[in-house]
Amino acid sequence: MINQKLVEYIESKIIPQYKAYDGAHQPDHVYQVIENSLDIAKNYNVNLNIVYAIAAYHDIGLKFGRQGHESASRKIIEADFVLKTFFTDNEIKTIAQAAEDHRASLPYEPRSLYGKIISEADRDINFERLLSRTILYSLDHYPDYVKEDTFKRVYTHMIEKYGPSGRIKLWLEYEPNVENLKKVHATLADETAFRKAFEPLYSKYKQN
Repeated sequence: MINQKLVEYIESKIIPQYKAYDGAHQPDHVYQVIENSLDIAKNYNVNLNIVYAIAAYHDIGLKFGRQGHESASRKIIEADFVLKTFFTDNEIKTIAQAAEDHRASLPYEPRSLYGKIISEADRDINFERLLSRTILYSLDHYPDYVKEDTFKRVYTHMIEKYGPSGRIKLWLEYEPNVENLKKVHATLADETAFRKAFEPLYSKYKQN
């Protein structure tokens, strides 16, 4: 059972901060990662309060920019005096370290089981959500691109990150991620199918 005082603090003071971030890192992303984390955690003997806190804070460092945001998240966690009322110093260290280890592009294996859980949870390997978040990120950060430029960037990025030789690594045998990644590979291998999925989502987000 997760401490409800912790939930109240995070939902009132931490998650709302994500509203200021790009379209791929809004509160809905945080809630999805929390849901994924708790689902993965059911398979392990772990502290759910720690799992919850890591998921809530994992991208909080984006307020200082995307580059190195995982290290910024660690520093924010370490400096959060309210968070320290819920956790011991060692638990804060675990939360901070796991948040720092969550990025798919990092060259090393997460240093704890908690780091592997958040890493898996943040992958959120659902093709439509991955495509949506990549389109939103592109529209936010490359607003001058015409549709075809955006398509090329999104398609290339997803192949480089989620393709068979991509950067993404699955540290735990979490079945939904394993199976969904196979489906992502199949769609990425078919540019026509990928474009068919891209078109309605691009139109939807471009109008907003």
